[in-house]
Amino acid sequence: MRVMTAALLVEAVTELSKGSKLVRAKDVFAWCDRNGVDYQGERLKNHAIWDADCEEARGQQRLLKFKSGESKQSREGWALIAHRARAREAAARLGWREMLWTGEKWDWLDGSPPIRTRRSGAAEKPVDGEAGWGSASEGTWP
Repeated sequence: MRVMTAALLVEAVTELSKGSKLVRAKDVFAWCDRNGVDYQGERLKNHAIWDADCEEARGQQRLLKFKSGESKQSREGWALIAHRARAREAAARLGWREMLWTGEKWDWLDGSPPIRTRRSGAAEKPVDGEAGWGSASEGTWP
């Protein structure tokens, strides 16, 4: 089994973005399972994918990163830079914020994480042309 790399992360987001411009971490995990890619790694849970995410940000920077909050249970996703406008629009509708790599760490584009609103028990409404977001957490950030 191959271990997740920056190139494989970009490949996954590229393939998955044909249906939705904002690609959830959960969908990347499923892509990895289908394609024999280890996103877990040997260290902490999902560490290989987070290493690939940082490797991509330090390297060619072909992806944008979005997150729904600052907790470890927050949802995360990516988009191709070529789809930035539609991805940012979809993220805004979901209350997600874009993150930027500062060269040392991830930081919020506007300086603050999204404000978590209290859910009424109903699932988040899908963005036009995108699958529903579900309620499971999609990984952790070590």
